[in-house]
Amino acid sequence: MVSTPAPAARESRLMHGVLEMCVLAVLEDSPLHAYGIVQRLRDHGFVNASYGSIYPLVTRLRKSGQLDQRLEPGSSGPARNVLAINAAGRAALATWMEQWVQTTEVVGAVVASRRDQEAVSRTC
Repeated sequence: MVSTPAPAARESRLMHGVLEMCVLAVLEDSPLHAYGIVQRLRDHGFVNASYGSIYPLVTRLRKSGQLDQRLEPGSSGPARNVLAINAAGRAALATWMEQWVQTTEVVGAVVASRRDQEAVSRTC
């Protein structure tokens, strides 16, 4: 018997695949620290976003030259590292968004085709 992943596991895998694009998009709005990125993602529905998943991703994006980091004094504590998207990150985001549009169009067509086939099967 083939096991189907639980809905939460399936959602986690889907979100993992688009998280990089979403982090870049969030940072295009304004520079943020990692905790702020997590909060913004949660505000948009990424309920499972956590510092543990975001920190390695932003570190990788920073090392790849897509994000800049600067130290800013904290209002009520230690200084914080604030991340900002740069030109390379914007170019990567534009590529991601083009791929996302193409992918969602293809997936939408497949799902619509499946719905059409089910509707025809029910009428016969």
